[in-house]
Amino acid sequence: MTPAAHLQKHLKLRVKETGGEYRKLSWAGRRGATDTFVWWDGPISAFIEVKAGDDTLSVLQEREIARLRKAGFNVFIVSTKSDINQVVSLLTHP
Repeated sequence: MTPAAHLQKHLKLRVKETGGEYRKLSWAGRRGATDTFVWWDGPISAFIEVKAGDDTLSVLQEREIARLRKAGFNVFIVSTKSDINQVVSLLTHP
C-alpha cells in the first residue's frame, strides 16, 4: 500500500468513526480536482486532497482548489495522520 493509500485509509476510518460519509472521487474530464469528498449531517462537508511524503500540489490542483474555495466550499490539503485528525475535529466540532 502506498503512503497516500495509508492516509486515505486513515481519513476514511476517522470520518466513519465520527458518523460521517467518505467518497473517493474521480472527476471525468477534469485534471487537478480533489481526490476525496467527506460529509456529516448538518450539513457539513469538505473536499480533501491527500498528499503523502514529498508530494506537492500541481499548478492544476492549486487552481482547482482556489476555484472550489472561491465558490464557498471547504477544501483541505492533508499530508499526515495528524493533519487528518485536525481536519476531522474541526469539521465535527466547529
